[in-house]
Formats: sequence, structure tokens, C-alpha cells
Amino acid sequence: MVFKINKALLLFVFLFASVQLAVAQGTLTGTVTDNSTGERLIGASILLQLENSGASRGTNSGLDGQFSFTNLTAGTYTARVSYVGYVDVNITEISVTDGNVTNITVEMTPGVSLNPVVVSASKAAEKVTEAPASIQVVTPRDIQNVNSVSPAEFIKGLTAVDIAQQGVISQTAVTRGFNNIFSGSLLVLTDNRIAHVPSLRANILHFIPATNDDIESVELVLGPGAALYGPNTNSGVMHMITKSPLTSTGTNVSVTYGEQSLMKAQFRTAHNFNNKFGVKVSGQFLQAEEYELPEGNTYRDQELNARSAYFARPLNAQDPGVAGRIGVRDYDIEKLGLDARFDYRLTDDFTVILNTGFNRSSNIDLTGLGAGQGINWTYTYAQMRFLYKNWFAQAFVNSSNSGDTYIIPTGLPIIDKSYLTVAQIQHSTDLGKFNFVYGADFLQTTPRTEGTINGRYEDDDVYNEFGGYLQSKLSLSDKIDLLGSFRVDKHSKLNDPVFSPRAALVVRPIQNQNFRFTYNRSFSTPSSNNLFLDLLAAQIPIGGFYNLSVRAQGVPGGGFSFERDANGRPKWVSNLAPAGTPPFTLNTQDPATWALMRSALQALFASNPALAPLAPAMAVAPVPGSANPAGGTYAGIGMGLANLNTGSGRFDPVSDVTDISAIKPTTYNTFEIGYKGIIDNRLLLSADVYYTKAQNFVGPLLVETPNVFVSGANATTYLTQYLTNVFVSQGMPPQMAQGQAAFIAGQVGAGLGGLPLGVVTPREAFDRNAVILTYRNFGEIEYWGIDTGFEYLVNSEFRLMGNYSYVSEEKWLNLDGNPDFNIFLNAPQNKYMVGFGYDKRDSGFDITARFRFVEGFPISSGIYSTLNTATGEYERIKNYSSLDINAGFDVQDVPGLRFSIMGTNMLNDNQVQFAGTPTIGRMYLMTVGYSF
Repeated sequence: MVFKINKALLLFVFLFASVQLAVAQGTLTGTVTDNSTGERLIGASILLQLENSGASRGTNSGLDGQFSFTNLTAGTYTARVSYVGYVDVNITEISVTDGNVTNITVEMTPGVSLNPVVVSASKAAEKVTEAPASIQVVTPRDIQNVNSVSPAEFIKGLTAVDIAQQGVISQTAVTRGFNNIFSGSLLVLTDNRIAHVPSLRANILHFIPATNDDIESVELVLGPGAALYGPNTNSGVMHMITKSPLTSTGTNVSVTYGEQSLMKAQFRTAHNFNNKFGVKVSGQFLQAEEYELPEGNTYRDQELNARSAYFARPLNAQDPGVAGRIGVRDYDIEKLGLDARFDYRLTDDFTVILNTGFNRSSNIDLTGLGAGQGINWTYTYAQMRFLYKNWFAQAFVNSSNSGDTYIIPTGLPIIDKSYLTVAQIQHSTDLGKFNFVYGADFLQTTPRTEGTINGRYEDDDVYNEFGGYLQSKLSLSDKIDLLGSFRVDKHSKLNDPVFSPRAALVVRPIQNQNFRFTYNRSFSTPSSNNLFLDLLAAQIPIGGFYNLSVRAQGVPGGGFSFERDANGRPKWVSNLAPAGTPPFTLNTQDPATWALMRSALQALFASNPALAPLAPAMAVAPVPGSANPAGGTYAGIGMGLANLNTGSGRFDPVSDVTDISAIKPTTYNTFEIGYKGIIDNRLLLSADVYYTKAQNFVGPLLVETPNVFVSGANATTYLTQYLTNVFVSQGMPPQMAQGQAAFIAGQVGAGLGGLPLGVVTPREAFDRNAVILTYRNFGEIEYWGIDTGFEYLVNSEFRLMGNYSYVSEEKWLNLDGNPDFNIFLNAPQNKYMVGFGYDKRDSGFDITARFRFVEGFPISSGIYSTLNTATGEYERIKNYSSLDINAGFDVQDVPGLRFSIMGTNMLNDNQVQFAGTPTIGRMYLMTVGYSF
């Protein structure tokens, strides 16, 4: 099947790569300048479009403000020029003829652009108001005022964005909900490179080494993006685009100081040689003190209790390395990042770009099994890109090395030395009124955990993903575009390919007014953890008899199946039985089962000095239903099942077990109606209404293997009968014997009723004596939402902005009729932002202020939840709000010197943004920077 898919993809690429336009021979050149000063503008974006065709090409102005397009088809063109801090310029009716050079001059006026050029919605250059998806842009002017310690700061406050701050630098980001402690549903790209940690598929945003000064813009696409970008883009695309050394040169250095003892130093230096070869290097170093999670917090107390319990067991002295780490948090944060890029422009149409980067971090991040203490976790990448006319190709490798990282509640190491290898190719072309974008992707994920995370899967956990896509855009008129996309992906560990269609109707009744009607189907493939996790999560001491292991295990290719007896009852195994003992039935009249329970009773007696003399008597305890010398028969004890509740530590009764099928992708089908338009060149409005139906969610780690218990009440009745006979045979009067037996039996029966004798585990479990935490697909959910936003230019210096988002549901409980199958949005149903920006260019002063409100919401993610164990109800984190201010000042007498300050949560609204995270208060950061 894989061979057929690969062959089809190769044929697909070959057929479309062979489609080329007729010979194009014209040339267009130009110069971009400031209309008031005459200064030539470096790095302006020029989008050239052949009128009545839709065919487009893009470039940037060079060091001298000049740009050039060669090999153009003869015809009439429109040029759209944009530059940060300037009003966009449209030049129409540019005539290009064969064999001739056409030259134009573009004069730009300072101001704020409401309609910049973007590339992430269609993988082609287009205006924001023409994109077939909801997209937002963070400009360089906005970025320079954000003294960020994480790229999440760039999109905080944008429409539909959900940020959960875990600490000083740790933040997770999604759009339209479904946040998690390890969040990967938002596809994060840096210069088209997937930027998540390879095998974990987690967006640990502070691992990205790019500095503030090096980021040119951030584009955020809302909604599913699978048709072009492939799997795991259900929450949209965040694309950070860095500056080219060919268009952005010079040196920048800065130092930032702030609360939590934060200090950050960063630099960027870029040089252009003859407008052909450019090189840049950037780096940053940060250190700070983490917010503390105090005693009294449920999760911190669990960590400290785990430490106390560990030292209470003598066997722990055998592993001092682990013992010294359990419950230990290091609140010192340290981060070092380096990044380099080389651009080589062979011709005007052919550029080769090499990137490489490195990041090393030590800080606390949450994991599905508890907080992780990161120690020297390194993340590196190498990337090569080729840009030739309408061709784009790239290959990159991301790698990870977790250093000395460990899980705080267990002290066990996290070893992750995985890497992701990717190769991609894309081409765009025009045929009449049709524009085609098509390409192919290959991704190989190679986990390397040295047996810690993937355990016994370690030698069989590499997987490949192949994808191919075709997007066609038909311009029905200059006001109506019809867009269709189709993509197919094949995962080497899944049986069936996945298809992702996309359709959009874009209507522009007048200039700068865009109505969209779209359908997208996206999917999320199982992660490495879903497939290959094999990790000891905990060991629970059981009455001094044994330690009950709790193991997290991924779902094997054939799923999990439970063994049953002739009556359909699940079989179970026990730590109390000798190694190699066959599974038992859930019937105390079964001789083997009763023999085990009798030995457990005997051990229970022997463990209590007061009852030890009675232990030998248990060796002759008969099978329930046997004749009682005092008359009648012995009472049956009875058995039951209960699941370990990892949140409360209690055992909750269950009636049966259910087989687990092989993991399937989660699919999302989304219909959306959207509007984005500019009114009177001052007011940008956007509104989106969407409806999503999702199915086959891969749930969080759940206990799927119940423990076996005897009935405490029945055990008391049986033991009363048995001990009465024993005491009478020893000469005790019958009435006294019965009273004494009832007293002892009550105590022993209660103890026995709380003793897990064994576990119902599937055939495929690596450790059949362990409680298994694993994943399964379940549920079908529906929800809808609204995203609205505006930006109003009061004048060339002052603007107002705001947005509001609503999601119809916050949780879906008891899916498939199972109380353990719950899905949580892990994000607010309601949130809004209002703010303003002021940019006085002639004085060098600018300020942006945003007030954000987030409605409280219930949480369930891994072991972290807002479940009230006393009531069984999910509570909400409290509503919180944040006033964030960014201000900067360019010193006029010292060109290049700039001071800036960022204050987040200025009103000091102490807030907990996710379960298991510390309280976040006010944070001030001050930066001094110099450019030359």
C-alpha cells in the first residue's frame, strides 16, 4: 500500500511539474522611496499580478530600494507595494512587452497598513482582504515593542487566541480552544519549518531560538489548515517569518531586565555582500527565577507526598539518584539560543537559503505524568530552502536532547534524543483563469528515548508520513474566486490513508471587501506517545505486600484485547501469585482463584502480630460453599472490579472492561462563513462564524485496567463463620466464639476489602501485573463559534483595536456512555480584548495597550484537572483579566538607541491560567537596545 501511495505521489508531482506557461520575456524594474524624504526603502514587499489572470509573483526591494522581475509574460500588470509603517500603494495598468524593460517609481507615505501581503493562507502571496481564510498579521513595528520571553507574546490578544501561561517563559498557545499541557494542535512554523519538538509533537515555544530583532512578521491563520499543510493543523497555523540578510542589514544589541530576577541579552548582526550573498547571526541568553508552586497546592502536595512515601520504603535507599529528585523543583531558569542564516542569490529568480539554530533551556514544564524539571534540554535544527521562480523546495532536520530532565513526582528521567526529518516541494502555475498550487511532503519521525519514554517500543517506533496536495483557484470574475484543494496523507503505522478536501468561495463585491464561504476537513494523527509510550508512572505500596506498578503504554498496532473465561468474565493476574501462574477467573469458587485469596488472607494475618498465630489456620480454609461443621455451608466471598482514579487516588467501581481498537486519526469537518473588509481606508472589520463536527478523539491517558477486590462485607461474613468454628474447636463457648470472631472478622474483612489482589490486564500489556494507563479513540462532538475583530485608524498616529470570541461548548461528558470519556475545551467560552496604539514617528515614541478578559473554564489535561473529588463535579478556574502595555522611545540625539518597557498584568490580577500552574502576577520588563 505504501509503495502504491509513493508511486502515485511521484506521478502526481511529475505531471504537474511538466505544466509550464508559454515563453515570458518582459522585464519590470522599479525603486521604492519615502515620498517625503526621498529615502530608499529596503525590504518593501512587491506583489505583481497579471490582470485578468490571477497569476502573481512577489519580491522585495534591495539595499538600494530597487527591485526587478524578469521573464514576464507580455501583458498588463498591477503592482501592490507594502512596507511596515507605510500606507500600501497600488499601481495599475503597468504594460510589459516582449524584449523590453519597463521601469516604475513607487513613492510611499508613512502610516499604518490595514491590508498587508500574506503568504500563509494559500501558500502564495496575497492581500489579507483577498485570502480564503481568516488571517491576522503581527508587523515588525508591533514586534519591536514586545520584550518577549516567548513567541507566544506576539499573538497574545489576537482574535481567537488562547494562551495558557505555565510560568515565566512557558506558555502554550492555540486558537479556538482545545489547549493542553502539551499543546500541538496549532501548527507553528518558522520560515516554513515545522518548529515543534520532534517525537513529543509539542509546541514548546520558548525552544525557538529566533530573537525579537530577527522576526519580520507573524501570520496567524485561524481554522483547519490540513489541505495545504497536512496533519495536526486543526487549530490553524502560526507562521513566524524572519528577516533576510539581503534586505535587512546592520547590527542590533539589547539587554532586558525585569521582575522574577529576569535578565535577557540578545544580538543580531546581518551583512549583505554585493546584493548576492547575505549572512546573519543572532543569539540570546536569558535567566530568571520561576514562579513558585506553594505547599497547599494540590499538585505540589502530591509531589512532596511522593517524596515522603518514597523514603518511607526501605527499598528506596537502593536508588539514591531517583530518591534525590522526587518532589524537587529547581526554580532557576536559564535559556541560551543561537541562530544563523545564509542567503545566496544566484540570479534574480533563484535563491538558496541555509538556516541553522540551537536552543538550550532549563526550566519547569508540565507533562502528562506530572511536572517535568528540564535540565539543559537542547533543541537544534538545520534547514535548506530553494526558491526558483514559482518553485519552492526545502529539507530540514529538527533534533532534541532532553539532557538531565526528569519527572518531578517520580524522579524518573525523561530521555528524548529524537529527530524529525522533512522534505517538501511545491510549485505554482497558471493556466488561463486557473491558478494551481501543488506539492508533496515527506516526514520521518525518529524517537530515541533509551528505553525511558518508549521502553520496549524503542526498536520499532520510527514512522513516516507521505502527503501530496493540489489547490486550484478559478477567477470567475474580478470579484469572485472559487478555490478547491485536495490532499492525501499516508502514515506508515496506520492502515488507511487520510483525505483532506477544502473548498472556498470568495466574493469581493467592492475593493477591499471579502466574503468567504469555506469547508475544510482536517485531521490529527496519533502522536509518538499514543503509539509507543512505555513508561513507569508510579508505584503504589499495597498494605506492605507489594508495590502496585502503574505503567503508561501506547496502543499497539492491533489494539488491546482482554482475555475472558467461558462465562465471558474478564480474567485477571496477581502480584501475589507465583511467576508464570495462569490468569484467574472472577469467581471465588474456582479452586485456583480461592487458593490465591486464601494465601492473601494468610499473609494478611501473618503481617499483624496480634493475628499471626491464626495465620496457619488460613492454609486449610475451604472453598466457599463447602460444608460448615457448625451447619450449612461457608458463605461465598464474592469479587468486584474498581479503577484507580489517578486524580483522587481512590478506586472507583466498574462493571467490566472494553477492548481498545488500534488508534485512528481524529477528524474535524468545519464549515465557516467569514468577512474581512476595509471601510473608508480607516476601519478594518472581521467576522467569522464556524461550525465543527469532530470524531474519534484520542483521549488523555486513562486507567483501562481495573483492579480486583474481594467484597469486604462478604469476607466479614465468611471469616465470622470460619473463625467461630476455629474458636469453638479450641474450647471457647459458642456465644463468646461468635462475638470474638465477628470482631476480628470485621477488622480483617475491612482490610481485605481495600486490598487490590490483582489486575485485569490485556494480552498485549508489557507488564500484566501493572495498572495500565493508555489511550483510545472515542466520541463525536459538535460545536460552533464566533470570532470578531476591528482596527480603526483615528489618524496616521493613533489607532483603536478590539476583538471578541465565543465558543458554544466548554466540555462534552460521558461520551459513548462512559463516564471516563470526557472532552474539554480547556479554554474560555468568552474572551475579549480592547486596546489602542499610538506611534509618533517624528518623536520616536510609540505605545500599545491592551486589556484582555478571559472567562473561567473547567480543565482536564493529563493528570491536571479542576475536578472536585469531593463532589465529583468539574469546577472552573477563575475569570481573569490582564492589562498589557508595550512602550518604546527612540533617542533622537543618539540614532539607533532605543528604550522600551513591557508590562503584563499591570493591574496585578493574580491569576491561575491552567490547572497545576503557579499564580501569575504583574511582570515588568525594561529593554535598552542599540542598532548600528
